[in-house]
Amino acid sequence: MIKEINFTDSSIKETKLSVIPEFTQPSSKVISLAINKVQSHKQGNNHSKDRSEIAGSTKKLFKQKGTGSSRAGSGKNGSRRGGGKAFGPKFHQVSFKINKKTKTLSKVSSLITKIENNNLYIFNEDEVSVENFSKSLKSINHKSIIFVFKSTKDVDVIKKFNNYKNISFMSDSTYSVFKALKHEALFLSKNSELFTKHLNGIVK
Repeated sequence: MIKEINFTDSSIKETKLSVIPEFTQPSSKVISLAINKVQSHKQGNNHSKDRSEIAGSTKKLFKQKGTGSSRAGSGKNGSRRGGGKAFGPKFHQVSFKINKKTKTLSKVSSLITKIENNNLYIFNEDEVSVENFSKSLKSINHKSIIFVFKSTKDVDVIKKFNNYKNISFMSDSTYSVFKALKHEALFLSKNSELFTKHLNGIVK
């Protein structure tokens, strides 16, 4: 079930559209790949310390001759307690790429998931204004919501409500499967490519 919200009178009506049989089961594997792709971007500085990174003096521990002990240099040496690690593990790249078909399928799967949970709304972004947007939010009974516009540039509503708690905004270019599934309800603009290309291709 897909719902349509009208921002002019803050009304919500249900649209009976059924998902095409080929897309009735969202691909959990593809969604998992898309989420792992987002979470694979790490800072890239985790590694063991070598002797140059250990805090302390580089002074020779004791004189070379006459002690009866083996010769010793700096206390940062890897053979001593608290010294640096010789040939220790260094950071390696953990990010990976996913192809375009997988990206597209992950977006479609996220939309199907929202349809199955009755949490997908469509709206006409040309009707949205700062005044009626604020009134329409009161009629939405969801803890967290996300709006997808065709573009987020120079949109007064986004400038006004961008810092509101539990409300997020995305565009076609910044759409994230992880964020879409993280929020309870998804509001999709009829002008966005997600609606014109993907949603129209999976419902009838």
